[in-house]
Amino acid sequence: MINSVPGAENSGFEPFPYDPEAAKKLLAESSYGGPERLPKLLFVGVSGPAIEAAAQYIAEQWRQNLGITAVDMKPQQDQYAGPDQNAVQIFRDDVGTRVPDAASYLLGSIASSSGNAQGKMGGYKNDAVDAKLAEASTKAADDPARVSLAQEAQKLFREDWMFIPWYAQTMSRWATANVAGMEKNLDWQVAAPWDISIS
Repeated sequence: MINSVPGAENSGFEPFPYDPEAAKKLLAESSYGGPERLPKLLFVGVSGPAIEAAAQYIAEQWRQNLGITAVDMKPQQDQYAGPDQNAVQIFRDDVGTRVPDAASYLLGSIASSSGNAQGKMGGYKNDAVDAKLAEASTKAADDPARVSLAQEAQKLFREDWMFIPWYAQTMSRWATANVAGMEKNLDWQVAAPWDISIS
């Protein structure tokens, strides 16, 4: 989750393992019992070619490996209301805190008090994650513990299997060759505005 903010480069995030056989076993052992009893899976916000390709790839992996076929893709986030509202929603969305800081970013995205956790993640709550982020938020901006506690919270969140990132990138510089530090994160924020320089 930590992306384009200080601490992202050392966050220790490891990709989820690719294990179709284990996934089949877990699905069979789940309360659903198999793919035919799963609710419809909605990809919401599939509005660009790269995002559409990623969503189609994920859906095809589910189809081939798990037999999941009840998948739908919606172009806009405001077009999923109605009878599909109770389906499982997989959002292509970003979290913007407008603060280029790992602790603030995660407080706005995975803390149980965040709108993201309450709405898009169905009321996600992990007391250990909340405690790490609450402690991090009391640290000064230049205290290394502020970043390390946020990184620890991210690892706990990962272990809950709540989020699978599609990709991370830095937006184009939107500036001429003599301007440095104009890199933007996925929410179009300049991650470190104090580092902008013009030569």
